[in-house]
Amino acid sequence: MQRMDNYLTIIERYLEGSISASEKKTLQKWLAEEENHKILFRQKIKEWYAKQKDIPVDSNDAYMRFKQTIDEKAKEEIVFRPWIKIIKYAAILGGVILAGYYYTTLDRFTHKTNIDIVESSTSSMDKIKITDEEGTITLMSFDDKTDITNASGNLIGKKDQHQFIVQPNEATTETKYMEISIPKGKLFQLTLSDGTKVWLNAASTLKFPQHFIASEKHRTVYLEGEAFFDVTTNKKQPFVVKTSTVDVEVLGTQFNVSSYAEDTTVKTTLVEGAVVVNDQSENTGSLKLSPSYQAIYSKEKNVLDKKKVNTMLYTSWMDRKIILQNESFAEAYKRIERAYNVTIISQNRKLNNTNFTGEFDIENIEEILKTFSGTLKFTYEIDQNKILIHPEN
Repeated sequence: MQRMDNYLTIIERYLEGSISASEKKTLQKWLAEEENHKILFRQKIKEWYAKQKDIPVDSNDAYMRFKQTIDEKAKEEIVFRPWIKIIKYAAILGGVILAGYYYTTLDRFTHKTNIDIVESSTSSMDKIKITDEEGTITLMSFDDKTDITNASGNLIGKKDQHQFIVQPNEATTETKYMEISIPKGKLFQLTLSDGTKVWLNAASTLKFPQHFIASEKHRTVYLEGEAFFDVTTNKKQPFVVKTSTVDVEVLGTQFNVSSYAEDTTVKTTLVEGAVVVNDQSENTGSLKLSPSYQAIYSKEKNVLDKKKVNTMLYTSWMDRKIILQNESFAEAYKRIERAYNVTIISQNRKLNNTNFTGEFDIENIEEILKTFSGTLKFTYEIDQNKILIHPEN
């Protein structure tokens, strides 16, 4: 029989999102044994959210959602998912937070799914664009499985559905850059010549060398948009991610950089290891981050700051999820646009200024809109890839 402190550890893992499938079943069985166990579980939920300095949670509702999640999981065991499905659709107005909001991240960085967010078409707008060091452009669909060569016929990479593996060219003595662009509504994985893995979010572009030259001081890449990096360690040659405003320097680590041109901030979120974020204008200096910290550069104020965060909020896009934590619709809709390849025009000021907390699996844009409109009443029209949200009555 497990000791009480073991169950407390399992509850803590559940709330932090690191619980395993077997531990979840153990927790379910323990909760069913005695009413006192349920009372303790609810109390731990309250205490945990209090530590997060968040809005009080309805612990009874949290318990019922936990139980419902387990019951649904038992019915869905024949369906493979890379995550445990805690909440299918949830958008809650700023007075309520859902326990069960966190999900497991086992194998997050070693196993990615190959599921499109939206259906592909034959349009070049839905294709991956690769520009080699000689300027030759190759357009590929996400289902393609092929070798990519340059104009000279030399192999530069292998495309295998949702992954592109760069072919090193050790004979080269000059750094030559390639570029890959991902359309809206898509995600893609890239393995660089040094073994560094990069997950690119929708509407993102990465410029990188086909081969990192050993004589260079840094391994440098250029990012527009958002990417998660799992960097191969090389103490002699630090890895640098350059955006339009900041440089992120690392030795070997896991971190996320979000630097979309339309956003007012550039965010660097550290999951593991250590990074140094440098302001290119040199007006605000640099910041060294430890795990679970985020550097935020304000383009408007030209200020570089940092704060402690839940990293899952900023890496959930890799699992085809959108997670909101006390975030206004005006702040969130740009992410929704990129994930679904749509344009949203919201004329509803009340909706724009309302804060939401919750989690969505990325499946259908209409389900997302119905969830929001079910919580805060509004009307909208969908015309192909354009969504117009009407003003409040």
